[in-house]
Amino acid sequence: MKQRTAIYSLIFLLAMTVCGKNMKAQSLSDNGIFYHTFASPWSTSLNPAMFPKTARMYVTLPRINADLSLPFSYKELGLHYDAEREATIFNVNNLLNLLNERKCRFSFNTDAEVLGLGFSLGSRFHLTLNAGVKANGIVTLPVELTRLLTEGNLTGDRHLELGTTSIAHAMAYGYVSAGLSYQFPDLPLTLGGRLNVLDGIAVASVDNLKIDLTTAQDTSNLHLMIDYMAHSAGMAYVAIDTNNRPTFGTDMVFPKNLGFTFDLGAKFSFSNLDVSASILDLGPGIAWSQNTTTITPKEGSVELDFDGFQVESFQDPDYFKNYTDSLLNRLNFKAEDKSFTYAPPTKAYVGVSYTILNTLRVGYLFHGEWEGGWFHRNASGLFRCNNTLSAHVSLFDWIEVAAANSLSYDGESFSFFNPGLFVSINLAQSFQIYAAVDYISSFYLTEMRAAHAYFGINIYGHK
Repeated sequence: MKQRTAIYSLIFLLAMTVCGKNMKAQSLSDNGIFYHTFASPWSTSLNPAMFPKTARMYVTLPRINADLSLPFSYKELGLHYDAEREATIFNVNNLLNLLNERKCRFSFNTDAEVLGLGFSLGSRFHLTLNAGVKANGIVTLPVELTRLLTEGNLTGDRHLELGTTSIAHAMAYGYVSAGLSYQFPDLPLTLGGRLNVLDGIAVASVDNLKIDLTTAQDTSNLHLMIDYMAHSAGMAYVAIDTNNRPTFGTDMVFPKNLGFTFDLGAKFSFSNLDVSASILDLGPGIAWSQNTTTITPKEGSVELDFDGFQVESFQDPDYFKNYTDSLLNRLNFKAEDKSFTYAPPTKAYVGVSYTILNTLRVGYLFHGEWEGGWFHRNASGLFRCNNTLSAHVSLFDWIEVAAANSLSYDGESFSFFNPGLFVSINLAQSFQIYAAVDYISSFYLTEMRAAHAYFGINIYGHK
């Protein structure tokens, strides 16, 4: 029976991998290197059913992780010095073609956990408590815009495809979490759940942007038809002043943009084989009500005509200011003060690991992420994923080292080399000092376009 369950679980893992390749996706700058760890509390944050086996309690002191992903590296910019001209040469067309190929996406994530607690309640129950601050964001430039700049618009009208439903989005929020897991006495099964109470700090998002571009037959002007929707709220926000101009404001009143999500996890243990799965931040997310602004066209789509700039006008210092004011007036937008809902990304993990002599653990992990969560329609088309192989070595519970590498797929091409490294020094089996470069796209700094790093300290109550 156990062997059959293990086989079914492996089949499920393969199915998830295949599904990940067929979804509208982009690569994910995260190996999940802590998921299969021997003794790090970070595994519990990725799956509420995976309380460290050797711990009776732990305290996580302030810990930080951050990742940044760019569509190009420094080397790919193609900068080179021309000695004859005594100038650095930059090929704009090559960069635009590269942005088009990479979907023009820039993303970041940070997590600063202030304090975390975990302890056993008897031999079957484990309780966890966490509090901290998270921020995430993504910006996508219109894919068709790069083609327009490189190919022109003389051969026909253009509808500027954005390449994703998530145009530009940034959100920061605080969280307090409480989790509980239970290990069944007669089954090789542990189930865990966690409630996350969220309080939004600030959000800014462009949720809808559609642009149709038409060129006059004599190429004398361009006609644009634009539809858009933007949101802003929180302690830092965008508002519309009495002159109908966007302004930036701050409000240091403690935010009360409350919401919640759930984390669910399960782990099957068959002797030295563990099969597990989790889904994080499943729920409606944050209801934003502080300093809210929703900007949309006042009367449907906006139509604009552009017939170029007069070169001699550049000498007038007020030219661009007057032009911007005129453009804002022609956009004909309206601003409404109404609440709206946003959710953090919903994440899914499916993993399998095999442990040898409580010293070596090899594992596989599928990691997927839905930008904006399952319940946020404006970002439902963006899914990011990767597949990771890892190896962890624990020496007498005093030191643990790990290496991982992920196979990433962005919907069109594979990336086979995305390594990660992790070191944890556990002084007297009680005081953990750890650091990890969870994901890098290259060992060479000039070729790197994505990186994810962790560091922190834990107090560990060893059994």
